[in-house]
Amino acid sequence: MSRGLLLPVLLLQGVAMALTKPQISLQKLKQPRSSVAVGRGGALASAPAPAEEAPGLRGLLVRHRTPLLFGALVTQKVLADTLTDMTRRAGAYSGSTVSMLSEVAKFPVLAVAIVVFGGGAKRLKPTVVRAFRDTPLKIAWIAGAYAAQNVLYFAALGRISAASYQVLSQSKMIFTAILAVTMLGQRLGPRKLVALASLLAGSLLVQLSEMGGAFGEAGADALLGGGLTVLGALLSAVPNVWYEKILKTEGEDEWARNIQVTCWIFLWIAASQLGSAASAFRAGVPGAVAPWASPYAFGSSMIGSMEGITPAVWAVVALKSLNGILIPATLKYAGNLVYLYAKPTSIVATALAAAAWSGAPPPLAFSAGAALVIYSMLQWAKKD
Repeated sequence: MSRGLLLPVLLLQGVAMALTKPQISLQKLKQPRSSVAVGRGGALASAPAPAEEAPGLRGLLVRHRTPLLFGALVTQKVLADTLTDMTRRAGAYSGSTVSMLSEVAKFPVLAVAIVVFGGGAKRLKPTVVRAFRDTPLKIAWIAGAYAAQNVLYFAALGRISAASYQVLSQSKMIFTAILAVTMLGQRLGPRKLVALASLLAGSLLVQLSEMGGAFGEAGADALLGGGLTVLGALLSAVPNVWYEKILKTEGEDEWARNIQVTCWIFLWIAASQLGSAASAFRAGVPGAVAPWASPYAFGSSMIGSMEGITPAVWAVVALKSLNGILIPATLKYAGNLVYLYAKPTSIVATALAAAAWSGAPPPLAFSAGAALVIYSMLQWAKKD
């Protein structure tokens, strides 16, 4: 291995060892510490230091992993949405191509996530085998909805600001609630109903603020961006209900299902790209090449146009692919509550970043709408 690759690999290994170290129970923490322990045959041996007291980077990561994961999740969301908004406004590029590249990047990220959080390297091959054998068609339509939502993400940003996108995208809570009631027979208590009403009112205020040119765009373009965001929220809410139901079924392997979803999203976007390339060739578009002309033409048609893919767009690809490891790491080592609070925190952070960039505070309508949406998210997380 070259020296250039040695340091990143060692750093990744250190992070994995730190994160996968079991937490010490409260009972053990309350026990008196001892500098010696009895080894085999009654011999005295030095007791291993707790992970929290380990020196160097490993101990630091273990002691502060909850705030580190929370900060990483919020930072990743803010950077991905803000950078996507900036690159969409700066120049034209294919959202489908970036979606395709993001799915390709998720495969190695998923492999690392399985090794670190899914049982170690020995679980990698069995998980991949199960993904291809365990009813792979079952997840196809769910992945199709996710693929469409991924493409709409790039279509919406650039028409509305990253801050408004984050607020409006929470409308998926409304669609999820409707589906939970109509399809799963669940009942919504008073707290949930108040949360949904607050979410609806807040979303309307944010959309009105965006149409008024709160962050640079106004009028029909902002209305279209808001509509695409809400449509994307619907397309993610519908499969979310079914996907959650599948994962809660006894005997399901979430990592195998995640591989299936990623593969199917890749295939759906690839089919769309190939269809668009074939249509352009048949229509006689200048420069269009038939996808079946050669293996190179097939591959380039499947990926799509690389025009406008700048280093900043590549950064978007990398940031989007990190979802495959940050979300499971946060849920496993920091808990669901930390993951839930990361969403409203990212809304606030994105609004503050937009205000700092523009040099003006967010409009009152946007601030009031964002506050209502954040309130609704916190209420929704509580039990009735």
